[in-house]
Amino acid sequence: MYKVLSLIFLFVFGGIATHTHKDSLPSKYIKRLTPSLKQNNNGIDWCPECVDTFDTLIYFLIDGIIELGIATTCNDLCDYVTQKSTNPYLSIICSIGCDIVGINEFIKIATDVDLDPIYFCESLKLCPIFDNGDAKFLSFVIAPPHAQAYTKFVFDLTYQTVNGTGTGQMLVNVETIDGIKVSSFFLIETKKPGKYDERISLDTTPDPDCESATDPCEEWFPGVYNVTVKICNGECGSHHPHSQIYDTIQRTFQIDK
Repeated sequence: MYKVLSLIFLFVFGGIATHTHKDSLPSKYIKRLTPSLKQNNNGIDWCPECVDTFDTLIYFLIDGIIELGIATTCNDLCDYVTQKSTNPYLSIICSIGCDIVGINEFIKIATDVDLDPIYFCESLKLCPIFDNGDAKFLSFVIAPPHAQAYTKFVFDLTYQTVNGTGTGQMLVNVETIDGIKVSSFFLIETKKPGKYDERISLDTTPDPDCESATDPCEEWFPGVYNVTVKICNGECGSHHPHSQIYDTIQRTFQIDK
């Protein structure tokens, strides 16, 4: 009976949860050059590990719910994750989060139909929550302002926070000439009041292994490209609590013929 209920959870909840971010995977063209450092970290910082391993952990959790049934324990479920996964962090994150919120709440969170990584990790108390934060961009410079394809453009951004920030995200979106989606996102851990710099690179080298007939790739045609960067509390665009867009800034660069 429990396995039947678990299958219902999988198709109604889990199947959606594990595919939530399929269409919003980070672009291979965009790289973060600024190291992601948390201030005054005491002990192990599980927040970035939790966010980075979210998709894999949810997959094994849903699979474990099917195999073990709804009426299980934290130890049973996390032992299952340990057996199935080759990532040692998954079982630790599973155990810590499940022990904090309890098995019933843990399963409820894991099977959320519209789950995002930051909200998931905040719900497990692994990422801190701060809803009175703020951030405002002070500058955004793209260098070089124009060049031919195969160039690595560098985005230098500076933002300021007066009250500090919650656990959030920086979202970079490049509006391409041919309409191929080029975007990426980076975890912004909680920040104290102050000014912060971010450096991001955009590689405009066309993919030599692209099979355009089956899976179109960005070819970086000549023209003007609009770049939009957002800094957010929580995941940008999320409808969950503890989520908001702090600020948005836009710039352009040009790829020459």
